[in-house]
Amino acid sequence: RGGEVIQVGQEPTFFMNETHKFHPAQSLSFAHVLFVGFSLTYADTARLRGYIAQDVVQVGRYYAKTKFGCITQCDSADFDGIDGILGLGMPDAAMSSIPEPLFFALSDETGDPANQYILRRRIFTLVSTDGAAELHLGGYDPHAFTGSMHYVKTTSNAEYSVPITSITFDGHELLNFATAAQAKGKTSIPGILDSGTSCLVMPDSVLGGLLLEPPYTRLMNVIKRDVPIYISVGGHQLEIPFTNWWLDPNDRPCIQTAPAGFEGVLLGDVVFRSLVVVFDLSHPRAPVIGLAPRNPAYKLVDAACGHVNDFKGCVAFGGVGKHPVGKRKVRTSEARRKQRENRFLEKATAQLDWLENKAMQPAKEQKLGVPRLDPSGGDTLLTKVPVDFFQETQFFINVSLGTPRQISTVILDTGSSVFGVFCDPAPSAHKHSHIYLPHFIPS
Repeated sequence: RGGEVIQVGQEPTFFMNETHKFHPAQSLSFAHVLFVGFSLTYADTARLRGYIAQDVVQVGRYYAKTKFGCITQCDSADFDGIDGILGLGMPDAAMSSIPEPLFFALSDETGDPANQYILRRRIFTLVSTDGAAELHLGGYDPHAFTGSMHYVKTTSNAEYSVPITSITFDGHELLNFATAAQAKGKTSIPGILDSGTSCLVMPDSVLGGLLLEPPYTRLMNVIKRDVPIYISVGGHQLEIPFTNWWLDPNDRPCIQTAPAGFEGVLLGDVVFRSLVVVFDLSHPRAPVIGLAPRNPAYKLVDAACGHVNDFKGCVAFGGVGKHPVGKRKVRTSEARRKQRENRFLEKATAQLDWLENKAMQPAKEQKLGVPRLDPSGGDTLLTKVPVDFFQETQFFINVSLGTPRQISTVILDTGSSVFGVFCDPAPSAHKHSHIYLPHFIPS
């Protein structure tokens, strides 16, 4: 496991020989989707190419037969040692060749009933501490936050964008809207909740006259330690504690300038460490975001927890401490090779085995208080899935694919809608099915 970077001139190049790839030839349920290829370029110019596949994909206890990208080529060292990426975004931001994002496939009642166990509440929640995190499927645990949950409608159908009306620091307002803009009713800028971004990213311009001064420059002129940042979303003020936006090992703020042309704020991992964030996609054309302060006393889910769907709290991760923060956003090949020693991911794998061996047995055979799975092929219960928060800069989650299952550890990204894993080349036609699938229409 883990990839390598080789030098070509001065540029590091991704080398996939040691990446933990999905092996289609070993899956009895794999199919190669004909006539279309997989090609994706991220904003940082990382290019991924390959082919489209269909197979059973499982997250937690939910699984469905769906399309995904099989990556066979990559030109970015940022993906070194990574098995793939799981985008939890919406269908409007999906690729035309993979129109149904994985989370929608896992909650799609029109799928193949013989190859699915679906989530009947299209809601997920991300809860993160400094060193670990968890993904709630089907809702949220009210013990994970303090106070009340504040809900706001997204301002876009293509991204998790919420209206930012104010950002203040030590009494200084960073979003000073021009009088002319206020007269036109323009008193907010979009804030995109992106778990694939490490820091808080804000514009360093006046956004074409919308603001009186650049927010980033204004902040840098007054910045100091031990002061929280307050962000108002839809008029509701939320606190980002100093310990979450300042990187102690680097002794610098985790605040960056937005790229040219981006007229908003990227709410990255510093926000996810501070708040419990609920993504309610019950109505895909009108998503709702829930935000509340994270409860520091809340204990994350553990493979040894006796309640998969509990509101009682689970066993804390013993010995999981704070990882040192590095400058790179993603793990290096050396760090990835040490993944086997990562107790958190071992627990994530153990939980998957535990679910298969315990939660799917008849209720009379269980002594763990876990409800029996509905034979109709889905449920509305809350499931918690462990997430690795590597170096406080990147979320990773275990996903299993194929029949029998093969586990891949992928980036968890709310800023994209594509699910893709590194794969072997497509097997020959005489061994596996070749299909062409119709497009997905969200409902």
